[in-house]
Amino acid sequence: MTQRTNVCPRAPIAKDKFQQKLAAGWGRVWPKIGKGAMADRMGLSDSKTIDRAVTASNLPEGHTIFNSLLADPTALDEILAWYGLRVSPITADAANDMQTLSGLCETAGELAEALKDGVRVHQETLRVAEKLRPHMSSLTALIHEADALRGAA
Repeated sequence: MTQRTNVCPRAPIAKDKFQQKLAAGWGRVWPKIGKGAMADRMGLSDSKTIDRAVTASNLPEGHTIFNSLLADPTALDEILAWYGLRVSPITADAANDMQTLSGLCETAGELAEALKDGVRVHQETLRVAEKLRPHMSSLTALIHEADALRGAA
């Protein structure tokens, strides 16, 4: 096994940087599902906490931040990416397989459109990633389920 050394170790994230990344993540999620729906799924009485977090005027408590994963499993992607991590469900939800399939087809179409001229530019990369991002946790869960069925988990 090759030894891995961390030439450029990550520094702990500063509060202001954490707040910016939380604002980016929640700012990406709430327009897709609605602020009210996001607040409900997070167990909040209203959307003021979301508003304050997205404008980076206040940092919510830890449990509130983690409860955003109930609204969308990608809600903390920007923060977790800082640490080189990603959230994925422990078990796959078969009820979402059709939604995942639909999303993958939509992503494949977006990627095909991007490659039509033989070159994928930055804006096309961002569009493809935006289509694919919500389905990554479902794909990872499907792979974990397959590994468990093989006894490799």
